[in-house]
Amino acid sequence: MTKHFFKSIAALVVCLPMIITSCSKDDDNSTTPTHNVDIVSINTAAFYDNLGITDVIAETLTQGIIKVTDSVLVYDQQGLLVARLGAESTSLQTVNISLRDLPDGTYTLVAWQTASSGSEPFWLLLDADQLATVRIVQLYPSTIGCRNAIGLYTTTVTVGSGTGTLNAEIESMGSIVDIRIDGLTSECDYKSARLVVGGEEPAIDGFYLNPARSGEDRWVFSDERTEDSRPIGGVTPSSSINKVFTLSHGEKVFNLYGTDKTTNEKDSLIDAVFTLNPGTVATFYFDLDRIVYQPPYCGPMADFAAWKADRDAGLLVTDPCLQWGANLQAVHNHVVSHHQWWKLDYEELDLEEGHGWCRWYNIAKDFFEYYCFDTESGNNLIVSMCICFDPTVPVSVANASLVLQGYEYAGKIIYPDQPENIYDIFFSADGNIEVTTNTYEEGGWQIFYQPTDPEDLPLIIPVN
Repeated sequence: MTKHFFKSIAALVVCLPMIITSCSKDDDNSTTPTHNVDIVSINTAAFYDNLGITDVIAETLTQGIIKVTDSVLVYDQQGLLVARLGAESTSLQTVNISLRDLPDGTYTLVAWQTASSGSEPFWLLLDADQLATVRIVQLYPSTIGCRNAIGLYTTTVTVGSGTGTLNAEIESMGSIVDIRIDGLTSECDYKSARLVVGGEEPAIDGFYLNPARSGEDRWVFSDERTEDSRPIGGVTPSSSINKVFTLSHGEKVFNLYGTDKTTNEKDSLIDAVFTLNPGTVATFYFDLDRIVYQPPYCGPMADFAAWKADRDAGLLVTDPCLQWGANLQAVHNHVVSHHQWWKLDYEELDLEEGHGWCRWYNIAKDFFEYYCFDTESGNNLIVSMCICFDPTVPVSVANASLVLQGYEYAGKIIYPDQPENIYDIFFSADGNIEVTTNTYEEGGWQIFYQPTDPEDLPLIIPVN
């Protein structure tokens, strides 16, 4: 086969499982058990433990900068506010809030936790008199530091005969994003970098507390600002790691911008697809010194260390779809599940001479995956390729990555229709996949994957 190319580039309704101690229930035939409680117990450390920011909060508490605030609103069956309770603490401890002064009855209980400093809170409670309207919003439309993380808990309780303690498990209304940028030094061109959600969707200012709201109806959207006008967070050469909190959620396009030292102009460094889910901890990482062929990392913090170890070892982010005979949708699903590429849009299938009907996927700035099919409708995958267009990246990077991935080097190969080109050839451990690498005259290289072709075997020049 001719080997050449053409370059064409929950919402949370937090009705958590309740842990009730020393409480009584209605008879077992009741479809809705009634929990009789008189104490709401909140483990303040648990909320921060789940977000991985306990050390940050504990240190700030020690410095006397903030206090942890746990608030409880109680609404009657008509949705009217009957009590506003709460507790403040200067250490990560369990706080108990009494419901004993409430008249006997059934209530909707809403509890939330955050930290505050000074006399002006970061989060503002609005229209608390009615459950239908009560909401929490940002007082100022700024980046949310991780110490201002906020979580919510709602449930129904009955106060009356019998006593019990309700352990309210606060769950986060947003996620932590751990922003890490390598190569942002005092010698580089940028004095800062910031991560922004792309698009013109309204920014999220806060959320409603009514548990009857669900989906996007849970959120309070800004009338004035869009998501791309409010940075998720930023870093500087002196502080290239920053943990921030965000209410933005779902699959988004994230943009990383650098502010030029000389001109103060905002330069777009990368775009990447990133999915945020409330209650999770994610890492957004990028290395300015490897901008050519290394994509950003956008994913769970727990998986980041292993990913970075592979990158530091020189392992390329190459995991192309090798399901021979697969259709376009199967290939697309593979790419989506394995990569966050720089652009959401992609080329439609184009007919490339000698390759068939092909589609490009942008994996990094100058690094692409390229898939070729037997038909115009994208059936029968016959070839997969990884292509680097940057002449400063040697093909030895590709060869080393193939060996690390378990491919066995077999030697050189020269194809009769391309006598001027010499390829390195590798085989998968089972011998079913043939992989060749070669450089281009104008710079750059390709990794070419295909089912092993028996006609190629006599052409191999073995390793000495």
